[in-house]
Amino acid sequence: MTTTTRRRAETRAKLLAAALDVLGEQGLARSSVESVCERAGFTRGAFYSNFATMDDVVAALHADQAAALVERVTERLAGGLPGTDLEQVVAHVVEVLPVDRQWHAVRTEFTAQALRNPDAARALAARRAALRERLAPVLLDALARVGRRPTVAADELVRALVTAHEGLVTAHLLGEPPGVGTRLLTTALETFTEEVTP
Repeated sequence: MTTTTRRRAETRAKLLAAALDVLGEQGLARSSVESVCERAGFTRGAFYSNFATMDDVVAALHADQAAALVERVTERLAGGLPGTDLEQVVAHVVEVLPVDRQWHAVRTEFTAQALRNPDAARALAARRAALRERLAPVLLDALARVGRRPTVAADELVRALVTAHEGLVTAHLLGEPPGVGTRLLTTALETFTEEVTP
């Protein structure tokens, strides 16, 4: 990586970190290019050399969060499984899934925007589909290693698990006791998978 490329990547990362802070504090409607630049300590020129609009920032934040999620899950599963008991395996993975109040608040704003704006809805649906596509092979491999296979399409299984996890994060941030999520995700896996018989 050249010095220029590295500097550009660092600028982009700082702008995204600033955008996450600003969006978390001010909400999507009140956040602006100017407020992100001010928080990051950059000019508008630096912003526009990396992003065309705030919508591009939203897409980049989603992409970065999705990549980090897939990386965490992949690394966790690559490090070995605690056995073949589904609840233990689920707990093993859930331990590395972030419960980030700031990101959850920002993501909720994106969802609210999508409910009002068809273009935003299509963009959000595409990002969610891309996340499911990346998670599916990781999940299928883990299931095979514990002797199970899905009884529904892989995308449907991942959709159910991601949707359940998002709802459980909301419940946790609102005071739901820990441990409930692991049990419910385990139940979902038991419902949508079966043991592979020799």
